[in-house]
Amino acid sequence: MRYIKPLSCCFALTLLFVCCQKEPVKTSSGSQSDSTTNTTTPPAKLHMSLSYLLKQSTIIGDLRSNYELLISEPGGKILIDTVTNYNQIITTDLQTAATLLDVSVIYPYNYAPGQVQYIVNTYKGVTLASWKNIPLSDSVPGAVYPTANGNATLALENIAVPPAFLWQFMSNDNNDTTHSPQGISYTDNLTVTYPNEGDQYAYIAFPYNGLYKLHKIQGVNDSVDLSQLDTAITLSFTWSTEYNLNILLYGYMDSTNLSNRLLLAPGHGDYTQAYTYEAMYPSHNEFQKYDLMLTGNPAAFSASSTVLEQATLRLTDLSTIPLNIPLLDESYYIVNSKTPDSFSISFPKVKPTYYTFSCMFGTGNNFLLTVPADSTVLDPEKALAIPLQSKFLQGDNPAMFVNGFTMAIDDNPDYQSYMTKQADAAAANQRPLSNQAMLNVGVNPQGGAWSTRFFKLKAISMKQ
Repeated sequence: MRYIKPLSCCFALTLLFVCCQKEPVKTSSGSQSDSTTNTTTPPAKLHMSLSYLLKQSTIIGDLRSNYELLISEPGGKILIDTVTNYNQIITTDLQTAATLLDVSVIYPYNYAPGQVQYIVNTYKGVTLASWKNIPLSDSVPGAVYPTANGNATLALENIAVPPAFLWQFMSNDNNDTTHSPQGISYTDNLTVTYPNEGDQYAYIAFPYNGLYKLHKIQGVNDSVDLSQLDTAITLSFTWSTEYNLNILLYGYMDSTNLSNRLLLAPGHGDYTQAYTYEAMYPSHNEFQKYDLMLTGNPAAFSASSTVLEQATLRLTDLSTIPLNIPLLDESYYIVNSKTPDSFSISFPKVKPTYYTFSCMFGTGNNFLLTVPADSTVLDPEKALAIPLQSKFLQGDNPAMFVNGFTMAIDDNPDYQSYMTKQADAAAANQRPLSNQAMLNVGVNPQGGAWSTRFFKLKAISMKQ
């Protein structure tokens, strides 16, 4: 006889099956989804891989040891604060949904026992995910930089210039007076000593006489007969009378090799409007391309002045050298307020690619705040409050002295793409560099060391 399950047992099994089923859940669109699905959204992350690249000569010469990197959201939330060494990559995932972040780089300078001063560079609202290097980097990955193997000498013989005369020696693109010496000679024979870096050519110039000689270097201890000199092409520039002009001129003998350039005007002094000409260059087509770097320093200082200006102009990849120099001046900006809690500016002519607010705080520390030109109203004290939470600056005096600002008009007018390029050391240093005009404005001129330090920091910030 076939066994038949009791009805009550079948009913119990059916009830169990129904009770174990999950109730479908309607979504906002009306469709049904299983409530067992995990709807928790993982926290947003921003991947960062960043390094601050410096040449060993910079680290040694500036007595650098390490630096502090502080990254925060626009609202002030600090995402990372770390002290690390130069030339090391910091790789991490930042827990943030923000795409634009503030990057602060803090490092000591002018270090002396018992006295440390800091420079703070803050870049506002940048696309950090696309950054590779800190924009302050002066070294390119894989690049080989010249090192001196002792000294070399070049004997200048039978100089066809009546004494006394000014001579200049240049064998690469380094314009310091060790690599590019100059002097006054009272005889027609002299010997130049310079670092032996394997340079190929020496450019010997007699700028007040308009004469030169381009000499192929034959060895560590070499000589050249200068009884026959070539006549140079002189350059008489036209520029605003509010400035004295400092000139750096570089030449490329091979326009397909922009890694090798030779200094033709060393920028060892400023020219006033009184000179017949201000620079010169070789006349026999020895060079195919040129870079020109001009700095307009204030022609006069006045104790009653409320502003001081310094203009720079970088022109690159030139086939001919322009004589009309359009330096920026006071007509390019209007400062509406300049207090520590309110800095307001407008740009009536051209919107710059960026501008950098500058102040001093504490015991000689410098704070540089770089922002897009649309950010015309700043609260510097609020901006400084974030890096003041850093390891290096915690507990420092926040009292602020407003120095001024720097505005930059680059070939690339877009802040984000410009900063991204500057944050890629290889791309930022690839020649030809962009054309760029800058104006450094001291809005609280003190004269003496205060103004000198401000202008020096600004002038060296432009790549040459």
